[in-house]
Amino acid sequence: MMKKLNCLLILVAGILIFALAGIDSLAASMFKNAQDPALDFILNIATNFAFLFFVMFIIPTLILYMKKSKAFYLPLVAFLASFVLAFIIKLLVLRQRPVGDITYPLIHMIDYSFPSMHSMVAFALLPVLNRHIPKAWLFWTGFAFLIAFTRIYFSFHFLSDIFFGALFGYFIGDHLLEMHEKGRL
Repeated sequence: MMKKLNCLLILVAGILIFALAGIDSLAASMFKNAQDPALDFILNIATNFAFLFFVMFIIPTLILYMKKSKAFYLPLVAFLASFVLAFIIKLLVLRQRPVGDITYPLIHMIDYSFPSMHSMVAFALLPVLNRHIPKAWLFWTGFAFLIAFTRIYFSFHFLSDIFFGALFGYFIGDHLLEMHEKGRL
């Protein structure tokens, strides 16, 4: 049964890749002329990885630690797993960004587009945060979508980069949460 489900998921992902390839250019052209200076200032703060790290990792980890939750380490595991996996996938796929080359600071290595690391990290943290800090589920979900939106808005990513980054990230977070709840993590 699990093999059939995995094959179905791979088939659906393949179909989505082809479908999203045509939508990528449409989405990019929609946002190209839609920018506003006041909105740019606000969204530029939201798209910063340090801001994502602070809002969706540092604050929730402190909240879980203060609540003496046994899950206080889960945001760290979800963050690291999604960050490392996104980096590896980027090096395997080597998809250029819509805005041209961007390099990682300090190591001066090209940062490729697929998948969106910002989206992958935000959506990997989402299941953990929604389960363990449920009163703020709307905030966590809205913030993850805001992060994803800013990556397209500023033309750092294609829509498919965001979509698959969010999808991969959510599956990572959900899987880690399930492992934790079964006592295997």
